[in-house]
Amino acid sequence: MIERIKKYARRHWREFSKGRPGKRFQDRYHRRQKYGHGPLGVRKILNLTLGVVLVAASAVGGLLPALGWGTAIIGFALIAGEFLPAARILDWAEVRLRRFWLFVRDIWGHSWAGKVLVAATALLIVSAFGYLVYYLLFR
Repeated sequence: MIERIKKYARRHWREFSKGRPGKRFQDRYHRRQKYGHGPLGVRKILNLTLGVVLVAASAVGGLLPALGWGTAIIGFALIAGEFLPAARILDWAEVRLRRFWLFVRDIWGHSWAGKVLVAATALLIVSAFGYLVYYLLFR
């Protein structure tokens, strides 16, 4: 049974990863709708519920190592498989995040000054976010 689940997951990951950036989540949505089991099937309700629970748990425990962006992204991907507007948002975000990542990678690779700039900017953003959380929770 576990081997069957692994094989199923590998096949779907290959299909997803071969997709064109900016269309992957929409393609996944259309594949799920094509091979789905009705408008309100058990799988659809399970995926939506699990996705919402993962996103909510990530929002509550976002500062913990185990619950954070990784689980939030998995939750959003589960929702996007069943809800086309969510798939469009994730495709839009993927393209922009890829562009941003390439920009940061280029700055990082130029010199030690680039590394310092990226590290200082990341530290500033994390500090500002930490202060905001502290301000909202403990003030």
